[in-house]
Amino acid sequence: MARVSASSDESVEARCYLLCLIGSTLFVDKSYDRVRGWLYSYFRDLAMVGKYAWGAGALAWMYRQLGRSSRAGSGGFSGCLTLLQAWIYEYFPSLRINRRAPEPMTEGGPFARRWEGPIRGGDLQRKLDHYRRLLDGFTAAHVDWLPFGANPSRAFPRSLYRGVIRVYDVAETYDPSRVLRQFGYRQVIPDPVI
Repeated sequence: MARVSASSDESVEARCYLLCLIGSTLFVDKSYDRVRGWLYSYFRDLAMVGKYAWGAGALAWMYRQLGRSSRAGSGGFSGCLTLLQAWIYEYFPSLRINRRAPEPMTEGGPFARRWEGPIRGGDLQRKLDHYRRLLDGFTAAHVDWLPFGANPSRAFPRSLYRGVIRVYDVAETYDPSRVLRQFGYRQVIPDPVI
């Protein structure tokens, strides 16, 4: 991003654009037409915007929204639905838009683009009933436990980090022993959180 003074029109426009982009894709709430006010503080210094861990923040936000939407009386889900949808397609092949293998990843391309498919209309209630029947019949055999190949954790340095993933007022605990299967290990009963 080119250098602009903090008070220039370009700077204001850049902040507004980034606030709208990030707020309407990564940190969506149930209003769907408003951006959370706390996000603005992350765009005060445009030089810092690229240094933030937006992916980790979006993941923490989505975990929080999944927790809220699982409660009785919840009116729906919010959060980065593209991230959730890509995760579902990766781990649950029978729920993919098309049943064939995904397009190969291209260097630097968006991951979710692998699952691009035709948008079809139709009877939404019939589709909903179809997916509910699929989910009701799921077994462990319907899940691709290692979608990225054998033991993907070997590609990364071993980490013992346990703690909190935090973005502004959202804090979610992270304990790798609770998701060992995703790292290519045998899942055991994890230690209590508290």
